[in-house]
Amino acid sequence: MTDVPTARDLHAPADMVRWYAPVQLLQTAARVAVSTALGDQLDRRLLRPVPPDELTDFSHRDQLVLDFVADSGDGWNPTYAVAYWATRPVLRVHGPHGRAYELPRASVLVFGGDQVYPTPSRTAYEQRLVLPYECAFERSAPPHPVLFAVPGNHDWYDSLATFTKLFLDKRWFCGWQIHQRASYFAARLPHDWWLVGVDVQLGSDIDAHQVDYFRALAERMGPRARIILCTAEPHWVRAHEQRDRKARLRRVRDGNLAFLERLFGPRIRVFLSGDLHHYRRHATADGRVQKITAGGGGAFLHPTHVLHDDPLAGGHGLRCAFPDPATSRRLAWRNLAFPLQNPSFGAVTGLLYLLIGWNLRAALDGPPAAEFLPALSDMSSALLRSPWAALWLLATAGALVWFADARRAHRRWLAGLVHAAAHAFAVLALTWLAGQIAGACGLAWDSAAAIGIGLVILLGLGWLFSSLIFGVYLLLAVNLFRRHGNEAFSSLRIQDFKHFVRLHVRRDGALVLYPIALRRVPRRWRTMVGADPGEPKLVPDDPHPDTLPGLIEPPIVLGPG
Repeated sequence: MTDVPTARDLHAPADMVRWYAPVQLLQTAARVAVSTALGDQLDRRLLRPVPPDELTDFSHRDQLVLDFVADSGDGWNPTYAVAYWATRPVLRVHGPHGRAYELPRASVLVFGGDQVYPTPSRTAYEQRLVLPYECAFERSAPPHPVLFAVPGNHDWYDSLATFTKLFLDKRWFCGWQIHQRASYFAARLPHDWWLVGVDVQLGSDIDAHQVDYFRALAERMGPRARIILCTAEPHWVRAHEQRDRKARLRRVRDGNLAFLERLFGPRIRVFLSGDLHHYRRHATADGRVQKITAGGGGAFLHPTHVLHDDPLAGGHGLRCAFPDPATSRRLAWRNLAFPLQNPSFGAVTGLLYLLIGWNLRAALDGPPAAEFLPALSDMSSALLRSPWAALWLLATAGALVWFADARRAHRRWLAGLVHAAAHAFAVLALTWLAGQIAGACGLAWDSAAAIGIGLVILLGLGWLFSSLIFGVYLLLAVNLFRRHGNEAFSSLRIQDFKHFVRLHVRRDGALVLYPIALRRVPRRWRTMVGADPGEPKLVPDDPHPDTLPGLIEPPIVLGPG
């Protein structure tokens, strides 16, 4: 029995990304800044045009099963759990009403974007994506399953260099054959269903080669064609959440999704995307068109309660969310344990407390008054008289205003300044506390021992209270104002509530979608000694009942017509 995979010694199993670790924050910010600044100059899509007639053809089959897995490549447990269950020869699941389904393994796997976190590199892909999938399904027997991959923004942070080497320059990914030579693709499925994958580089426009390719594809399709469109971002959600009506209409009219909708017209029947790490399905009233966000392949959970539930443009109503908003709101309360979830974050904020409090102390003429309110007034005046203390406080306030998640400038300023005021109050309170402790010990205000006590309290308790204030800020923002959903839940690094979508093109021409839920991913795994390359190297060894897969909602059926 083991908690650690032993299939390879090249890399250790990955923990969930610690987004608030100071070094990680700096590295991620640097990669994002460089890729954003140089994205247009390093657009690899321009170097790999695909002939307009290149197409993977499955139309000779009478049926086909396809899996959509997005936002994988984070921690070992969730990534391997999805890989393990997706590669079982027969997946047995129960629906919400107790009905059992036996689903055959997919012949096609589509990675729907953001295959690795936090930024791409050979080591990151190997450790966070290849190793889990190799442990689950290292080799396959003919007929070999096929893999396609859409790059997301995290894949683009090295200008798609590592993605290209892993998915475009090779013929195999573990047990899957790779059938694409560019970051976009198309495949003809049975019964005139089509699979289309689009690459939108860091939110930029679709490049000219893709435009030519998809125009030729649209001309090739017949009037009865039905399309499953895979994109790395749910543009329909992004547009809908833009509550300013003019900006919302402009985005809907001019965006990449609008171009594709104009090009393919009503033939698009299913929109599939990741990027948001939860499951949400919108559909037209008659169910003919489905828009599904399914970013549950392995990354930390995103909240569902921060998004609006009124119909999208075109009348697509919200049909299901996983986790449900009540559960999502309850999970947000874990931010009260922010210092425990993100222990190294306080090193930076505690140091800021130390710099502000040290300079504040130097500006005081003597120990603060024993009564807190008079002392607070004196210390506030001293804070303003100290250039260095005021400078560090202003720098902190500026950073928090920049960090605030608000569309309107006055709300951003208000949120940032209130947040900064809470930290300023904490610094003053800790400075006062240090003075009282030194006085109780009979130490002179300017003695080395008193100064030492003050610095230890500012750094030590500042480490704790600054993180706690930050966590409370995120909790209030996400639960009261529907803001900071990404920041509030990336701090929690929730492994559970993972999912993927299995699609079955049936013999009668209907398409059935099965949203597979892993409400809890296993925490323990048992090594299978001498396992065949086509069999998993590790199997779940967690007795919790929620580790078994089930359906998020009943199967969604799109008829053959």
